[in-house]
Amino acid sequence: MKQSIEERIYARLKDMVAIDSVSYSAAENAMSDYALRFFSDIPYLKERPDQFGLHVIEGDAFGRTVPYALLLGNSPNTVVSMGHIDVVGTESYGELSRQAYELGDELEQALAAMDLSEEARKDMDSNEWIWGRGAADMKGGLSIHMALFEEYAALAEQGELPGNLLMILVPDEESYSAGMRSAAGLILKLKEQYGLDLKLVVDPEPTNERGGAQIMSIGSVGKIMPVVMVQGVTAHVGHCFDGITPLGILAEIYQKTNLSLEFSDRYKDEATVPPTWTYLRDMKELYDVSIPYRAAGYFTALTFDSTPEQVMVRLKRIAENALENSVRELDGVYQEYKKRDKFAKKEGISYKTAVYSFEELAAELKERDPAKFDAYYGDVYREIGKRVESGELNFPAATLKLMEAVLQYAEIKHPVVLIGFAPPYYLPIHADLIPGKENMGSEAYAVVKQAAESEFGQTMDYENYFMGISDASYCGIDHPFDYTKFSANTPMWGDLYQLDFDAMEAIGIPAVIYGPIGKEYHMWTERVNKRSLFEVVPSVTRTLFSHIWSL
Repeated sequence: MKQSIEERIYARLKDMVAIDSVSYSAAENAMSDYALRFFSDIPYLKERPDQFGLHVIEGDAFGRTVPYALLLGNSPNTVVSMGHIDVVGTESYGELSRQAYELGDELEQALAAMDLSEEARKDMDSNEWIWGRGAADMKGGLSIHMALFEEYAALAEQGELPGNLLMILVPDEESYSAGMRSAAGLILKLKEQYGLDLKLVVDPEPTNERGGAQIMSIGSVGKIMPVVMVQGVTAHVGHCFDGITPLGILAEIYQKTNLSLEFSDRYKDEATVPPTWTYLRDMKELYDVSIPYRAAGYFTALTFDSTPEQVMVRLKRIAENALENSVRELDGVYQEYKKRDKFAKKEGISYKTAVYSFEELAAELKERDPAKFDAYYGDVYREIGKRVESGELNFPAATLKLMEAVLQYAEIKHPVVLIGFAPPYYLPIHADLIPGKENMGSEAYAVVKQAAESEFGQTMDYENYFMGISDASYCGIDHPFDYTKFSANTPMWGDLYQLDFDAMEAIGIPAVIYGPIGKEYHMWTERVNKRSLFEVVPSVTRTLFSHIWSL
């Protein structure tokens, strides 16, 4: 007996949630294997083995892959179904950490016995939600698209599919987006091989409700992580005027950037939240009674249109002022101190200071002796790389180690600020702004709104930018910038981390985020709405795909 789409979606969801594909781990490979089996069982693809497979992520520490499959229809118009197969861990579930992967009554009864919030309790009692890790983020959306993919494969086999459908399933979205960073090149290869006209990416990430309306995103925010390292002059704390602390310099940079609206972008009536620092400390590994030599920190800045170069220019100006102010304030205190201590004989305190981007300092050091610097940095890079691959260091920590190694090599003896960027970098993208495909996001939203509201009474609204950060960032580039300069300011650039900017520009696909309504992703109360999952989103997605193929 033929299963209903609801039955197929739920069965697929239950299967996939049971796979604990925790991000940035070899466990993600089980989901790739599952997806490959799914594709292999489809009659249309069995006869066309060159149109699906596992795309290998080159140099990946866990040997991860990107499952993909292409259905060819009767026009070059191509929809890309893109979603991630990884999930965050289940530590927040406590004793239910293993059970969180098992959808059904047993898990829900266990959760119901816990201390739920008022809203979560109401949702639990309503029986309108499915609970479990990945149910919303984002195996629910994937289950919808996989169910639709089966239907479209049957049409393709009969020669009745109106356009092309490319499904790309990526690992690592919750960590460093290795999957989608690699997939850009795969999409370009398929585009050229099959003459695909890449019209739209539909990413079925979970969506939320605001004021009773489901939100569709027609863009995705950018994210950049500047790293600031400050070197002072060390001295015994009993002779503090013989040195200068990097902590004060770094603290002023922090004060001028954390929650600073100078780093907040605006687009129409939306704005990015100002930056938040997530790391700030001295770099001493052992305690002693001396002024720290170096201190460092990093922060996250979200962007709509600010380029890495613009962020660097702002930061350098702030760092230059912080150095100048710190030296001036230290001298001011010393002048007052001299009036109190007969042994204070120095006329005053002054220092030569400098602010470098990582690119500038590396170029200066390389100019002195290119072979020597390249050999030194190559050795350090490989050693740090081993520690990254073993899981000992994350990307920001590795960036700090690389920047510190370069400062060590430079042998600078005066106060200095060094600024670089740590991965991962996410480009801002708006589906209305992709060159040659302008306004595609607004057009897609209009189709979704009409279908959802007229057929299901589901009120819709949109946001220009999804603020949760997504792999849509790698589908195209709507604000080109100096890619070479960005890579030169990213110490990890190379075998450990890179972006294929040329491929992203070449594929240039508008991307929208439209998936089932979910709540509290990444939390132990993660859940997805049944009606949205089984009825509304599958039907509306069909309508959207049909519209794109008809253009």
